[in-house]
Amino acid sequence: MRACVLVLAAAFVLLAPAGAARAAPDADLVAALDAAGGADVVAFELPAPARAPHVRAAAATRAPVATILAVLGDPGHYAAMIPSLIRSREVGRRGDARVVEWELEVPLFNLSGTMELRPRPGGLELALVEGDMSPGRVVFETAARPDGTTVVELDARLDVTRTSFFLRRIMARSDWGAPAALSAAAWVALRAAVARAEHPGDAAAFRPSAPLTATTPGQPDGGALARGPLAALAARGAAALVSLAPSGRLASVAVAAPSREAPAALAARVADPRSWHAFPGWRDIEPKTPSAGEAARVAVEDSIPFVDFDATWRLEPPPRARWWTAIEGAARGAWFGWQVFPPAGQAPALAVLTMSPRLDATGSIPRRFIEAEPLLEQGMSLALAFVDAVGATRGGAK
Repeated sequence: MRACVLVLAAAFVLLAPAGAARAAPDADLVAALDAAGGADVVAFELPAPARAPHVRAAAATRAPVATILAVLGDPGHYAAMIPSLIRSREVGRRGDARVVEWELEVPLFNLSGTMELRPRPGGLELALVEGDMSPGRVVFETAARPDGTTVVELDARLDVTRTSFFLRRIMARSDWGAPAALSAAAWVALRAAVARAEHPGDAAAFRPSAPLTATTPGQPDGGALARGPLAALAARGAAALVSLAPSGRLASVAVAAPSREAPAALAARVADPRSWHAFPGWRDIEPKTPSAGEAARVAVEDSIPFVDFDATWRLEPPPRARWWTAIEGAARGAWFGWQVFPPAGQAPALAVLTMSPRLDATGSIPRRFIEAEPLLEQGMSLALAFVDAVGATRGGAK
């Protein structure tokens, strides 16, 4: 779970953007956000595993564009967005760029470096030029909507493997560990910026403070990912929805991954608990013979350092019979389930994995990270769902 350090570091890195400036967020991402039913949208480009990952994320907010840009453009107040940031100091100029030194305090060790911050029309550009996570570039863009809300997009292409040996070891458990870590960082940075813009008068960063509790299996179920612009987004790599409860805590995260496998065969395979071996770190999968009238149960033992995913999972009764709930183990109350949708036209079939993994209950390390940055509850859940979904449809678990 030391990959959480990477998430926190990259989240700070992503608090300002880079690349070629555009006038507004990507049209395909805006259309997907409109179809997401209030959830945040994350889009993945899936190159060969050896290449640097590319992730985009978008959210809607009631904060106006000017407030968002003011928040992002003031490095002296970045600690009000990410509390773990203990240093963010402008030290000079390089051409039109403001040079900022930063340091992030996280459990286990600190990370630091230098970045160049450049304003762009409707957004910001950031380049990491020295220290941890460098070199790296990200783009933040905003656009007002007719309903009075604002779309905020973050576009990140960053080689997150350029960090410590320990973090590389954690990511190496899956071919998809790097885009997973980047997606978590991107979502945390996006939500941190939105939260600050929505609460600009607060003395400290606004974060959800409600108790972490189990949610209702299958709510929301992620089926929107198989329709319209969300399905088109997923077909080009993978797409995710991050749904928040009214408290701001996680309701569920869903990831749609395309597959060339025949839909009936794909549905049968992911419905079989033996397919869970594709989830990184799920070592022993042992179906239990149910007694008369009992639901199917499966015992799982993991091989993941610093966390406890050992659990007994029970299949929910109809009409929710696609969902599995942890009834024993540290993460009791966690749930996940699959839906498979046939191809539309020339597009591939989509396998949608929806889950609420209760990472806060899986050990002291993830709990410490969520306590340090509450948005990591959702960010780490997004990363886990992505690795599991793509691992099960494309392979890559180790």
